[in-house]
Amino acid sequence: MDHVDLHEQRLEDVTHWGEFFGAQVSTLLDDNTAYCELFGRVNADPSHPDPRMRAAHVLLGNGSVQDAFLTPDMADETADELIEFAVKLKAAARVARAANQGLLTA
Repeated sequence: MDHVDLHEQRLEDVTHWGEFFGAQVSTLLDDNTAYCELFGRVNADPSHPDPRMRAAHVLLGNGSVQDAFLTPDMADETADELIEFAVKLKAAARVARAANQGLLTA
């Protein structure tokens, strides 16, 4: 990243970050609005007073005012939980699809 293009006022304003990645959850009740979103990026703030923020970490946000700042280990743990959630979400989709096709019996 070229910080010269950012026209920051002071050196302490410089933060380093990677590209955002994320996902949105839509709802069948509103095609134009995401129900919720989750995004992340690699982040570091070299001038932050907290040494944990100076180290490379993962920023995880959902569009609210407060973001979560995760160590690499915390990011791994969160990713594992999201993978488990995704597996259960896929299973729920299969059940709903089968129910809609009349393949489930009461």
